[in-house]
Amino acid sequence: MKFKYAEPISVFLIIFVMLFNAIGMAVDAFGYDMDDLPQGKFLYSVMSPDGKNTFSLYLVEIEDVNTAIRGEIASINDEDKIEKENIYWQIGAKTAIAGWKDENTITVNDQELKLDGEPYDSRTQIILPEHSAKNRTINSK
Repeated sequence: MKFKYAEPISVFLIIFVMLFNAIGMAVDAFGYDMDDLPQGKFLYSVMSPDGKNTFSLYLVEIEDVNTAIRGEIASINDEDKIEKENIYWQIGAKTAIAGWKDENTITVNDQELKLDGEPYDSRTQIILPEHSAKNRTINSK
């Protein structure tokens, strides 16, 4: 005896599982939260030219796989409380060179960060390998 709803139920379940996986992959790919970064080992800090902000760098070792540099800005708010925010995350780096360009701009490993702009997160950057077809010109070998 053949169950007459077996095929539609199977198709529904397959589509449901595929959509569930697609949503999970999208959340994983685009849902990085800078507040959930590991603390790491303190490297050094640099104070802004106006003395209102301090940018600190930390070396994070990721369980025998890789290293990363985390950058955190610390500011004193209107109630004299320190507010901290992660604004820099670079996977694969072991060292960092940081300095203030002006009161609102920090440079870290050739990345320029504005205090009122977007944080730098290397996980969201698309970097093509040198041997990629996109990086070749028509005449290159």
